[in-house]
Amino acid sequence: MPVLALAVLLATSAATASEPALDAFAQLPADPAPPALIRDSHYWISNEDHLGLFHEAVKDKGGLYLGVGSDQNYLLGAWARAELLVLMDFDQSIVDLHRVYRVIFLAAETPEDFLRLWRRENRAELRRLIAEGYPDKKERAGALRALGTARGAVERRLNRVVEQMAKASLPCFLVDAAEYAHIRRLYQEDKVFMVRGDLTARRTVSAIGRAAARAGKKVGVLYLSNAEQYFPYEAKYRSNIRALPLDERSVVVRTSGQRGISHVRGTYYHYNTQSGSSFLAWLADAKTRDVRGMLRYAPGGGEVYGLSRLDIGPAEAREVMKQKLLAKRQVKRGKRTRGLFRRAGAEAVQ
Repeated sequence: MPVLALAVLLATSAATASEPALDAFAQLPADPAPPALIRDSHYWISNEDHLGLFHEAVKDKGGLYLGVGSDQNYLLGAWARAELLVLMDFDQSIVDLHRVYRVIFLAAETPEDFLRLWRRENRAELRRLIAEGYPDKKERAGALRALGTARGAVERRLNRVVEQMAKASLPCFLVDAAEYAHIRRLYQEDKVFMVRGDLTARRTVSAIGRAAARAGKKVGVLYLSNAEQYFPYEAKYRSNIRALPLDERSVVVRTSGQRGISHVRGTYYHYNTQSGSSFLAWLADAKTRDVRGMLRYAPGGGEVYGLSRLDIGPAEAREVMKQKLLAKRQVKRGKRTRGLFRRAGAEAVQ
C-alpha cells in the first residue's frame, strides 16, 4: 500500500477513537508488569492446535471480544463477528506484537498480502510500515523488537493455522476474504484495543468492564487460553470477572494442560466452553478454588475426547456428579451380587 494511503488509514483510525462511547477503551490503564514471565518466555504464538473445537461455541456471538495471547484472537474474533476486540496480555512484548499485526492489517487488503508481509524477504517493507505507523518512539521500538524476535515463529504458526483450518473445513481469516475483512475493518475503525493487563491484578480488567458498560456492550466471547491453570481463584480474579458484562449468551473459552482432566488426544490441552452465567455462578461458590476443580464437573463434548461444555452452576453439577457416582456403585454392587449367586450355585451343584 502507498505511504500516503496508509497514513490516511492511520489518521482515520485515530479519529474514530474520539467516539465518546469508545473513549474509555482507548484509555484503558495498564496493570504493572509482572515480576517474572512464566518459564521466562514470551509466548509469541499459540500452541493450541485444535481451536476449531471452539468454532460453534463462538460463532456470531458479536459484542465485545476479550482475549489473552496472540494470533488465536484473530481467528476466534472473526468467527465471533466481534464488534470490538480487546487484546490483553500481561507480557508487554505480546502487546507490542499486536502492534505489528495492526500495521499489517491496515496495509494488506487481502489475506494473501497479509501473509506475504510476514515473510522473511519482506522484513524491510514491514519495518518501514511500523516506522510510518508509530510516531511514538516507545511504541515503534517495541513493535520493531517484537518483529525482530517473533517474525519467523509467527510466519510458521500462521501457515500451520491455514493447514489446520483447511483440514477441519472451517473458515479462516488467513484465507477467507470475509473473515479477513471483518478483522481488518475493526482495525480501520479503531475498534481494536491493546493493553498490558493481568487477569489477577487491580486495574485493567475492571476498567474493561466499566468501558463496556459505558459503550453498552455485553461480552460475546471471553478467551482465557490456559492462563487460569497458573493461579487459584482468589478474590481479585473473582472480582475482575464479575466486573465484566457476562450473561447466559456470553461464552467463555479456555484450555487447560493440567493433570487430572482429559486432554484432546495427542495434544497438551483440554478444551472447554462455558456460558458466562455458569462461570459467574462457579466464581460465586466458595468451594470453587481453581479451574481444575471446576472442570472436573464439566460434561464431555460427545465425540471429541478432551472437549467439555459447562452451562450449569456448581450445585446442579455436583448433584449430577453425585448421581453418576451412585449409579456406578449400584452397577458394581449388582455385579458383585451376581458373582456371589453364581459361585453359590456352582458350590451347590458340587
